[in-house]
Amino acid sequence: MLPVRPSLVTYNLWGTEKWREREAALRLFLERYRPDVLGVQELTPETRTVIDEVLPNHRHVEDGFIGWTTEGNIWWNTNMFQLVEHGAEEFGIEAYPDRRLFWVRLKATDRDTTCFVGDVHLSDSGLQAELEEGRNNRVSEAKAIIVSLGHLVGEGEPAFLMGDFNDSLAPVGHFFLAGYESPWARLHQLPPPTMPAFPDRLLGYGFASNFVLDWIVANRNARPLSVSSPHVYVDNVPPSDHWPVHAVYELAEA
Repeated sequence: MLPVRPSLVTYNLWGTEKWREREAALRLFLERYRPDVLGVQELTPETRTVIDEVLPNHRHVEDGFIGWTTEGNIWWNTNMFQLVEHGAEEFGIEAYPDRRLFWVRLKATDRDTTCFVGDVHLSDSGLQAELEEGRNNRVSEAKAIIVSLGHLVGEGEPAFLMGDFNDSLAPVGHFFLAGYESPWARLHQLPPPTMPAFPDRLLGYGFASNFVLDWIVANRNARPLSVSSPHVYVDNVPPSDHWPVHAVYELAEA
């Protein structure tokens, strides 16, 4: 029996900003890459409709909590996985009460192997308390998420956490200390910037820089085979102000 080797993508979809310009590019990205597992942030009804149309063999979590519609959700390829359970855990984010650690447990369709997938969007960088006092809320948020992962992930189970961490150091370091590593590091690569895809997002603020904000991390029960940050355009327009992260993993058998 061949190993289970899903492709995973995390994507901050940027709400409805410049949506009419970006829709064709998002459709093209999804058509070309068709990830087996897709975790998104800044979801809207418009972007959810596009994902459902372009990925008809995928399903996403249906739940009454509003955050699954307005913040984040997870899609999975039903030819590869079936849903076992799902949930949404608070992690202390102050500015966005509907953001959660959105998670699913998926079972491979042809065997007993399961995996855990979480999707998060941490606090914005550059808020007043951070700029004036150096207080990084993403550290406490990461610690709370790590506590939840300790309760939720089964022994020996492959586990993934993906999302917009809004940081390239502090929370990533805490996840690493908790046993969750990026595919870039495990494959001895350096990650490229994932924001901004639209240069005008930052050029008007008196400084210009690139940031690695979007991440997939996994425990040692999943082995990365490849990782990239695809840049897809339609008429020179990208799908979002962020770039996605795309990775292929091999899951350890139960």
